[in-house]
Amino acid sequence: MKKLSILFFIFILTTAVSVFAQPKVTLNLIGGYGVPLGDFKVDVPTTGKIDSDDLPYYTKQLITFGADGKLAIGKKGNFRVVLGLNYNMFSNNSATGTFKLDTINGGVLGESGFKSKVNILSINLGGEWAFSPNKKINPFVGVRFAANFFSGKFEFDKQIYSRDAFRSGFDMKSETRIGFIFDAGIDFKLSKQVGAIVGVNYHMINPLGKGADDESEVGRDEIDLGDKEHVRDNGTTSPNKSLSSINGYVGVSFYFGTPKTVKKK
Repeated sequence: MKKLSILFFIFILTTAVSVFAQPKVTLNLIGGYGVPLGDFKVDVPTTGKIDSDDLPYYTKQLITFGADGKLAIGKKGNFRVVLGLNYNMFSNNSATGTFKLDTINGGVLGESGFKSKVNILSINLGGEWAFSPNKKINPFVGVRFAANFFSGKFEFDKQIYSRDAFRSGFDMKSETRIGFIFDAGIDFKLSKQVGAIVGVNYHMINPLGKGADDESEVGRDEIDLGDKEHVRDNGTTSPNKSLSSINGYVGVSFYFGTPKTVKKK
């Protein structure tokens, strides 16, 4: 009987340590690294002049950081409403391409290094399913709608001739696209208030809202996204472009509205 009592006590103690009450609200602060996909990752052409329409697409890497707030719904708390704010920085570090460098005899072509920096502020809302909200190790999957707001800058090592002027760079025209974020990860509860999180995001950036602005809507020092099929200035056709990315992330979790521990009945 004494041995059974000891075993029962050990079982209760182990359960109390390993089982946590679900947090009502979880706040995740995250940072991560990833790669652009689809038409967002285009190789710089080795021959021919670079068209300004393609400047936003010569990106090779992604750095992201942000915050997600999660509200548990229901008695068990498996379903969580998620509101997120993420800042995504796409860049190519430095590349070399062919541009018009002068106006003599219709323009002299030459090589120049350039940097593409495309930033996306994503405000997203959706849902998430937590598989083990009362355990220390809690896997989850989710999906969200995302409003994606574009900005950025393009810089050249040399003065290039474009739009009847010599320029050392362009700004990215502000654009908005609607997309989806598919998310999966694991939340590790380290205490009643703090945890760690690891995960991966797949971001479909522009399935809704594609556009190609005409010249009257684009400033002379701006480059538009131009992801909808349109005719370029040189008479060729630029096709529809699909933009996406994937990134891994790590971060810290903060829990609110939960007691320290609960015993399993």
